[in-house]
Amino acid sequence: MSVLSLPWFGWMAVTVAGYWCMPGRLREFWLVGVTLAFLVMHAPESTVILLVMTAATYLLTNRDHVSGPLAITAAAGIVALLASYKLQVSGQFTDIVRDVAIPLGLSYYSFRCLHYVIERYKGTIPPQTPGDLVSYLFFLPSMLAGPIHRYPQFSRDRRRKRWDSGQFSEGLERILYGYVKIAFLANFVVSVKLAEFIAGIDPSQTALIAYLDILRHSLNLYFQFSGYSDVAIGFALLLGYRVMENFNWPFLKSNISEFWRSWHISLSSWCREYVYMLVVSTTRSAALGAVSAMLVLGLWHELSLRYVVWGLYHGCGIVVWQGFQHVKAALPVVENLWLLRSLRALSVLLTFHFVIFGFTIVKEPDLGSAVDALARVLLFWM
Repeated sequence: MSVLSLPWFGWMAVTVAGYWCMPGRLREFWLVGVTLAFLVMHAPESTVILLVMTAATYLLTNRDHVSGPLAITAAAGIVALLASYKLQVSGQFTDIVRDVAIPLGLSYYSFRCLHYVIERYKGTIPPQTPGDLVSYLFFLPSMLAGPIHRYPQFSRDRRRKRWDSGQFSEGLERILYGYVKIAFLANFVVSVKLAEFIAGIDPSQTALIAYLDILRHSLNLYFQFSGYSDVAIGFALLLGYRVMENFNWPFLKSNISEFWRSWHISLSSWCREYVYMLVVSTTRSAALGAVSAMLVLGLWHELSLRYVVWGLYHGCGIVVWQGFQHVKAALPVVENLWLLRSLRALSVLLTFHFVIFGFTIVKEPDLGSAVDALARVLLFWM
């Protein structure tokens, strides 16, 4: 379901109105009930999967100490289920295919379950009641498109359950920002006006057309995804929950490491915490940790060769940046203000193009087409 649809707007309005009209002790039951009703009506298969995953996660972690074998069993089951569905759409990229083949919200609540299992194993989250876990996983605002929020912050907000007019106003503002990004910037400016401009260019200008098409795709992806995240964050704020941010002006960052701290933050930070840190602590190799984390991040989107290549592309980019830090330390310190600003502008420009050229790898239907598109831009092939 699109967040631009009237039914989704109706679900938000009914959820928020009913939530604040309920006595405090019933609000979480209302929120879980509305989420369950939404899933039953729009994604019955996802309802069953989430119920089973929730029950299994709770039963395997409902003890004072979660052993390694239990944690591995729970995590392996979650990963296997997610992988089995993603394999069904391997090599496909259309939203229609994904909506049909992958149950609604599976990618997001799978990683929330993994987060809960890992933190229970580490002992950072004490044993919880079934209601605690159900409230965390059956949370409507983040069901469609994340963010992959963490349990501790969610639990703190859940215990508070108080009206805050400032937070409510902030939530309405974030939802408005999200709709402007999706409806105006992405759907109208980028997808219509920029596309019309590209279509009007002389067909002989293949390099320019290819470059602008890469730019159009990248801007549309950013405005769509960050807009959906804004709507989810705003929806959560209307209910008194502050879920984590997902974007922080990523295209204005001056290096690839900063970019990944600002793009899809809930997923990139998840991979940094649970993949990068694990690999680094085991192998003492920051480079291997970066590549491993980016591979997992890529495969989370789709189990396919092109996403493996995309993950390796970004992983290698981070490794090069890590290596440059050692070289940079030996270079003379730049004190001229204008030179510093010029170097930062150049860094932002280089990072931006590194990222959008990477998007071409997954934008095209196959790697050959991606190479052709990049060759037309970078090598001016006709």
